[in-house]
Amino acid sequence: MAKGKQRRDNFEDISSYTSKRALYRNQKKKKRTGLKVFLGFLFTLCILVGGLLVYASTFMLGGLKTTTITKDKTELGISEQAQAQTESAQGITNIALFGVDARSYDGTFSGRSDAIMVMSIDNIHGKIKLTSIMRDVRVYIGEQCGYDSGYDKLNHAYAYGGPELAIKTINQNFGLDIEDYVTVNFSAMAEIVDAFGGVDIELTDDEITQMNKNLASLASSSPESLAGNGEPYSGSAGVAHLNGDQAVAYGRIRYIGDDNERVERQQEVLSALLEKLPTISKLEYPGLISKLAPLCETSLSMDKILSFAPIVLNGFEIERLSIPSEEEGYESGYAEGGGWMWLYDVDVAGAHIRRFIYEDKFVG
Repeated sequence: MAKGKQRRDNFEDISSYTSKRALYRNQKKKKRTGLKVFLGFLFTLCILVGGLLVYASTFMLGGLKTTTITKDKTELGISEQAQAQTESAQGITNIALFGVDARSYDGTFSGRSDAIMVMSIDNIHGKIKLTSIMRDVRVYIGEQCGYDSGYDKLNHAYAYGGPELAIKTINQNFGLDIEDYVTVNFSAMAEIVDAFGGVDIELTDDEITQMNKNLASLASSSPESLAGNGEPYSGSAGVAHLNGDQAVAYGRIRYIGDDNERVERQQEVLSALLEKLPTISKLEYPGLISKLAPLCETSLSMDKILSFAPIVLNGFEIERLSIPSEEEGYESGYAEGGGWMWLYDVDVAGAHIRRFIYEDKFVG
């Protein structure tokens, strides 16, 4: 009896051991299967993203003229304070918008920047903000400037050193963190407006008169700058639907109000274009983008451009600011070279711009 009991105590349950091994193999197999599924999903995702990038770069943005500017923040005039502001407000991107006013569009983007704006894409608050800075403000440009003082009109910076110097000049005078730009030849704006199907702008009788005078002048002096035939606007005062030529002629009105009002009219055109985005079918975006791309020059990379898609697709508010405002206490006078310039405290103006851009994320 003792021996039999001993044999039972030493008995190894092979069936139990085998089931444990089978369970272990099954678990290991499931892990391998899960890993394969994950890798397959990742591979598929990479193909889709890669395909999207190829489609975007080849078909939608194939005609876009891209350039490279320095990524050195110091060379771009970005101070440590501006860098700290950027770090505290992840999700807000500032881009310089330049409009060069050649009378005809030949695919080049050179000369003085007739229009200067900062477009802030604010994913934190769901807004796109446009800050216009008057082109004739006296600012420090540096050694590239034509005067020993280093000071000149802001719009001359683009002519002295292209978009890179223009960005540096804006950053170092107004305490901003701009690293990229988009430039449009203002004559190409007519084609851009037409690509959007025109814009709705509220006009006064005086603006209609001056707009039609501008159209007649363009038709006689540089008809090649017109996207169409320069057809005058025949409607009455109120909300008007303008084609590309009419919108550009409206933005060029000089004899109503001061330069501030002229820039506000240019803002009106750009805002009207942005406001049309939510009304355009998402299926129309590829065709629209492919029309617009050849009319612009930019330093934005493909992935940066694609990163702006969510705010465009999800909707946004538009807010606008023009500098100088009453807050800056501006005045005008004659400075370097006897040129007429806006004169105001750019530090005060810079603080105003940053409060507008960063709102509750403003760090001073």
